[in-house]
Amino acid sequence: MRLIFIIALCISLLGCGKPSQSAHVSDPTRPETILLTKQAGQDAIHNIDIRTRGSIVRSARIQLILNGGIYKEEVVNGKFNFTWGGDWYADDAEVRYIPDGVTSGSVSFNYTFHDN
Repeated sequence: MRLIFIIALCISLLGCGKPSQSAHVSDPTRPETILLTKQAGQDAIHNIDIRTRGSIVRSARIQLILNGGIYKEEVVNGKFNFTWGGDWYADDAEVRYIPDGVTSGSVSFNYTFHDN
């Protein structure tokens, strides 16, 4: 009985972090810039996790922009799923979606800004 209580406690504590937020590309056939922002009430940001999923017909570039330049970039086609993460010291993050002949599909982002 004590073991079950300890396991339940550990699981509940692991789930106490900031919940992720989501965004999506509204029309995958057209270029779009999406601004991801921290949640209201968060302190200074020190880390970010962005999970990108989707499925498109043809290909596209997805870029994470830092100080006006490309910080990270993925070229995707078909079904895809990738994660970017690491140190981040801004309250928002700019993501650019640049399709190359995409005719249909969907692209979504789940992201978390980590504060102190």
